[in-house]
Amino acid sequence: MAKGWNIDVTPDEEQNEDFEVAEANWASLLFFLACDTQWRVAGTFGGLFWVGLDYAACDVIARRLQVPDAAWADLKMMEGAALPVLNEKPS
Repeated sequence: MAKGWNIDVTPDEEQNEDFEVAEANWASLLFFLACDTQWRVAGTFGGLFWVGLDYAACDVIARRLQVPDAAWADLKMMEGAALPVLNEKPS
């Protein structure tokens, strides 16, 4: 289970899947989930502001996991999609 995101990425034939991940995107998803502790966050008077991923730390993860270079573009796309959600102000 990926810490922080509460997503179980272990394949389980008996588990009902809420979404499918194309095999071509699997390495990118695992890379993104492995970087879940590498978010840069700034504290402001209005609360926390998620700035983005620490790319230097993510590079270490990429090298350790031997992630393909193409996964970087996917990581940046997922980061861009996650930031508005993370910075959403509660109603």
